[in-house]
Amino acid sequence: MPLSITLTRMLKTIEVVAAIIERDNKILIARRPQSGDQPGLWEFPGGKVEPGESQPDALIRELREELGIEALPAAWVASHRREVSGRLIHLHAWHVPAYRGDVCALAHSALAWVSAPDALKYALAPADVPLLEAFMALRAARPAD
Repeated sequence: MPLSITLTRMLKTIEVVAAIIERDNKILIARRPQSGDQPGLWEFPGGKVEPGESQPDALIRELREELGIEALPAAWVASHRREVSGRLIHLHAWHVPAYRGDVCALAHSALAWVSAPDALKYALAPADVPLLEAFMALRAARPAD
């Protein structure tokens, strides 16, 4: 068995959800605080899925905690696995085209509304890049309104 497969199986796997929140053809990215993993990198807001919790329910809870909003997740976008800080993160992105409330940075150092292509100009957390690329590919494949 290759060493990479052996190491992957030994790592603790964490299920994580991320929100691609869209408003006026822009998406929300959030800067991670200086304390904790990947300080200062930009990411899609979200967090760990708790035992017994569905991905949409976890996303609703996390966005309430991190942004103070009541999210209305619409559709799964993509999933991606990546080793981060000695753990295997299984990250699931969901499109959130609607929410109630005003977005506030309750857990991040900054927030930015940007076009999807412009998000690639930010220092994104590496695990979020394939999710953004999948979102952009889905957008390009949609029929025009």
